[in-house]
Amino acid sequence: MDIALNLIITQLVNSQAVGKNILIAEDHPLVQMGIRHILLNHIPDAVIFMEDDFDKALQALEKQDFDLLIMDINLPGGDKVGMINSIRMKQPKIPILVCSGYDEQLYALPFLKAGANGYISKSAPNGDFKNAIDNVMNNKIYASPSVLQNAFGILFSSKGNKDTVAVKLSDKELEIAGFLAKGLSTKAISEHLNLSPSSISSYKARIFEKLGVSNVVELTTYFELNR
Repeated sequence: MDIALNLIITQLVNSQAVGKNILIAEDHPLVQMGIRHILLNHIPDAVIFMEDDFDKALQALEKQDFDLLIMDINLPGGDKVGMINSIRMKQPKIPILVCSGYDEQLYALPFLKAGANGYISKSAPNGDFKNAIDNVMNNKIYASPSVLQNAFGILFSSKGNKDTVAVKLSDKELEIAGFLAKGLSTKAISEHLNLSPSSISSYKARIFEKLGVSNVVELTTYFELNR
């Protein structure tokens, strides 16, 4: 009787150990369900947890360990690239797969550089999504072939080029560019620096021209890749 009981307990423990705890941080219910469906099709014994804002996701990370985090980058309460560091403070080794509808050519490299294990577009085929899951859960980096090609292009084109953001911009331009990259508005920057909004707009135009960017998203990406 004792042997049979021990066997049952051992089987229960082993069955619990096999299951993977996976957290989905996504605020769109249909996307949540889609990711959940793919996960359970790929990892049938997975235990799926879902949160719809970043603060709730952090609370979940405090309560228990997860084998994988799949997250959007535009979560309520989050700050895009800065979310990666906040997650690492809760669970340093958790595999993070960013799944986003944002342009991967602009956002993938900054997130990977910040410490994400993978980045995949929400429009990617299911097979690619499953491949991304397998890669990040096996401590590998995942990005689409086009993102990897772009990364190699940046790497090789930057060899021998020592120009950094600090070299290309004046001190004031660098300060304003930093505020813009953090998402501050022209009005907020003007109040912070005690300059007129028109002056900030002029600085902004010069910054864009010097760095070869056309909007704040591209500026933020440039900062991430060249700081």
